[in-house]
Amino acid sequence: MGDHGDQDVRDVTDDQREPAEQAARQAARLADLAELERAFPDGVAGKRIHAVGAGGHGISAGLLLAHAAGALVTGCDRTPTSLGQMLEEAGIPIAIGHDNSHVVGADLVVTNPAVTFLFPDHPELLAAQALGIPVAQWQPLLGLLMRGHIGVSVAGVHGKGSTSALIGAMLIAAELDPTVEVGDIVRAWDSNVRPGKGRYFVNEADEFNYNFLSYHPRVVTLTEVEYDHPEFFRSYEEIRDAFAQFLRGMDLSDMTPITEGAPPPTIVTSADSSGCRDTVAQLGADWPGVVRTFSVEGGKADAEARAVREGERTSFELLLDGRSLGRVTLRQPGRHNVANAVAAAATASVLGVAPEVIVRTIEEFDGLRRRFEITEDGDVVWVDDYAHHPHAVALTIAAARQRFPGRRLVAIFQPTLYTRLQRFLTPFAEALATADEVVVVEIQPSRERDTGIIHGNDLVRAVQAQPSFAHKPQAARYGGDFPATAALLNQLRQPGDVLLVMGSGPVNQVIGLAREAYTAGA
Repeated sequence: MGDHGDQDVRDVTDDQREPAEQAARQAARLADLAELERAFPDGVAGKRIHAVGAGGHGISAGLLLAHAAGALVTGCDRTPTSLGQMLEEAGIPIAIGHDNSHVVGADLVVTNPAVTFLFPDHPELLAAQALGIPVAQWQPLLGLLMRGHIGVSVAGVHGKGSTSALIGAMLIAAELDPTVEVGDIVRAWDSNVRPGKGRYFVNEADEFNYNFLSYHPRVVTLTEVEYDHPEFFRSYEEIRDAFAQFLRGMDLSDMTPITEGAPPPTIVTSADSSGCRDTVAQLGADWPGVVRTFSVEGGKADAEARAVREGERTSFELLLDGRSLGRVTLRQPGRHNVANAVAAAATASVLGVAPEVIVRTIEEFDGLRRRFEITEDGDVVWVDDYAHHPHAVALTIAAARQRFPGRRLVAIFQPTLYTRLQRFLTPFAEALATADEVVVVEIQPSRERDTGIIHGNDLVRAVQAQPSFAHKPQAARYGGDFPATAALLNQLRQPGDVLLVMGSGPVNQVIGLAREAYTAGA
């Protein structure tokens, strides 16, 4: 979850998360969108937009959609990235390195939170401000691009990307020609966006840095609310209240010519999540919209998954408004993917998609990259997954157990952020201890500086302390950097192994490194 791209390290202190600063960040997200709406009342067509840190997951999607809307887009980044290459292939020039000349003549300069957190005095941003050029995060730009559409935002600490892409796929199958923005690459599109000419605009709404306050959707799908981003939110209550503020900002307007025939303001939320129920309750009984629910064998809801079967294939009976649509089989394993599918089905039904289209799309959906991506490698299997929160790690390991029953499961995990690992050390250890072997990769700093508060070896020791590892402490190891981890994995691999690589950073590089070295040594 969150933004990627032009990142370095920074110190995290309690002072940086004081309530006054949090309130200022909330206000800034709202002010940025208002400023862009004033500056570009007729949209971005023909306007020159320059991006600092262009090669990140989220910002690259915003740039592609601005380009599709007719903007003249340029970008720069410190190092080449695969997403930067994708931008260039789309006709957006990306410079490597930063130079103040990049912003000259721009109508707007956008960046991502990582840049402004790490480099508040970034020379290109200061140069733009000196020239009177508006500077904003990329999320307000996306909010500007959503204007004039019926917004459908997917929010929650888990499942945003897959659910957004699946809703988009359902609308495409229903021939509604949506615009869709997703944080990662959708396999079917080979992109993280899908520009369309229809009235629906589906996007992934990220909670970090109050990014989602830049969006005012008509429909919100709320997948899960629990504590996350301890480097930013100080408590569960603070992140819950951020989600509630986002919901209060939904489009509650009367129907206009643009939205004639649109659904009423609607929240589609998990009936199984206490955090979702708590968040929606913050709106009060007088909230004027509609609330619909989805559930995975959790009780009565508007959309339900019943009789879930897990194994080499995951399937379930899908019910919408009490009517059974039959048994549906997923291409991705795991109960979390069942939840994503039911959430998407509930949302698509609000948007008028026919039940038979919903079922067909679920069964044909091929998912996102780095979401349980399987690579056969001779006598072993590699699985690449984005899981980076204890809950997601536990679910991904459980899915691997079901998908590959009876096989030895080696969990390779790279923690992201020192504060996250420190805050969730025990839950991470408990989740990883459900694997047979564990290898911990060096921590990805992301937006933080290594101040010595925690090390990957601390997670190794916490796994070794779990009851299931008490008799085999040597089965939990520290791998170190990517090359060292790859070498260790080649020493460990045995015929039949499932090597499950997890983390939100570029930890999947160990797969290529290990395979290359193993082949060379064979």
